[in-house]
Amino acid sequence: MPVSLGKSHARALHHLLRNHLLEVAYNATWQDIHRAFELGRVERRRLTFTPRERDLLRKEAERYFGWDLIEPLPAEDRIQAASRAIDEKLAPQRPDDGFVLAKGVLPGVLPVLPAGCALRVALDQLDLAAIGRVLVVENLDCFDQIHRFALPASLREALVLYRGHGAATRGTRQLLQRLPAAVPVVVFADYDPAGLVIAATLPQAGQLLVPQLTPELLAKGSREHFHRQHLQARHLDNSALGGWQTVWAEMKQGGVSVKQQHILALGAPLRCIAR
Repeated sequence: MPVSLGKSHARALHHLLRNHLLEVAYNATWQDIHRAFELGRVERRRLTFTPRERDLLRKEAERYFGWDLIEPLPAEDRIQAASRAIDEKLAPQRPDDGFVLAKGVLPGVLPVLPAGCALRVALDQLDLAAIGRVLVVENLDCFDQIHRFALPASLREALVLYRGHGAATRGTRQLLQRLPAAVPVVVFADYDPAGLVIAATLPQAGQLLVPQLTPELLAKGSREHFHRQHLQARHLDNSALGGWQTVWAEMKQGGVSVKQQHILALGAPLRCIAR
C-alpha cells in the first residue's frame, strides 16, 4: 500500500531542508518519508543522507506536495492553496476553522430558526456583544434535539453550539476564546469522566449541566464505559475542579457512564452547577 504523507511529514521535511541537515531521528514520521521516497539509510535509529540524496529528496517532495519544502508552508486556507497548485491539505487553516454549528437564540441579524434546524456560521458573522449566554452540547444528535431536554429556564434564550469532535472542535473553541469574560458558558456533556474533562478543558466554561440522578437513570448507565475512561478519571483526580469537585465525587461513587441520550429518553431534569 502506498504511503500517504501529510502536513506533519511536510513540516519534518521543511525542517531538514531549511536547516541543511543530513541526519534525523528515525521516528514514525521519518519512517513514512523513508518508505515513500526510498532515500537515505538507517544507522543506529538515525536516518542519514548524502548531500545528493538530500537534493533528490527535496525534488521528490516538491513533486509529491507541489511545493518546494525548503520554503515555509503556505499560510492560507485550502482553496487558496489549491489555486497555487499545491497539496491543499498543507494549508494551516482547516475547513472548520472560524465556523460554528449553532442554533437557539442567534445574535444580531441572523435568522430565527425552527427548533429542528441549525446554522453553520462564520465567527465573523456573530455579534459577540449580543450574545447573552452560551450552551455547548457534546453530541450532535442531542444538539439536534436540545429543545426536547428538560433545560433550566435560564437556558431558553441561550446560543446553543455543537462542541464537535476532532477538528470540528476548533471553531467552537475559537468562539469561546473571543467571548467577553462576562458571558456565561454552560457545558452539557455525557455524565461521565470524559464528559467532565470536556467541560473542564473548554475555554471560559463556568457552568456544567448535570441530570437529576434517579435509580432509573443510573440503571441505564454503563459501568464498562465508565471504567474504560480511566485516563480521563486520572486527569480529573489531578485537576482543580472547584465547584465541580462534588460532581466528580458523585460520579465516582455511582461508577457509571450516563449518556446524554439516556437523559433525554428518561426526561431527566437538568440543573447548572457553577465551577
